[in-house]
Amino acid sequence: MNFEFAKKINPELESLKFEKVFKIAIAELEKIPSTDFHAVQNMTFIEQVDAVVNWIDKFYQTASQSNLIKAFYFEMNEFDVNTDMWFIEGFSYNKDGGLNLENLEHMDWLCDYHAISQNIFTLTGFEHLQNAFAKIEEKKENDEWTDEQQNARDWCEQIIIVKFMELMREVHLIAKAKRLIWSKIPIYFTEHGYDFIVKSE
Repeated sequence: MNFEFAKKINPELESLKFEKVFKIAIAELEKIPSTDFHAVQNMTFIEQVDAVVNWIDKFYQTASQSNLIKAFYFEMNEFDVNTDMWFIEGFSYNKDGGLNLENLEHMDWLCDYHAISQNIFTLTGFEHLQNAFAKIEEKKENDEWTDEQQNARDWCEQIIIVKFMELMREVHLIAKAKRLIWSKIPIYFTEHGYDFIVKSE
């Protein structure tokens, strides 16, 4: 994780201004000579939004049988090191501990989940980038890895995280439009290991 790059976009992410974040991140990526990671510009998770809505709906139906759900947390796996499969895992809570980005220790309540999704949701369409991340170590061993490639990889990582967050926000909006029962429940989401969490209400 490149924390300097993250600092450039996190303030906008907090306000769910995804289009503005994309403009910042892609402008930075385009300053770098073309790499396999540049393909992220034309990729999206959005076409999977209806399937994710259905997946969460099933999770809610199961988890709500034993407890009143006050919050959800959805996490994308640490995709840069787990290149075989990218997926989402869900957690439900009987309390909403709130968002505190000033002190992430106050987000420890996310560890006390009531239920975890029995099934993960597999994210598809990014196989080209999964392969690019998988080849990094090989390139380093062969002295084929450059600072420019590292910067492209880091911006690509940031953009993937934002695309995941964009997906989860759209999922919540569609749930509201459909007036699904769980649409009024706040959802929190991020990538595993990323020290910045977003909330959709």
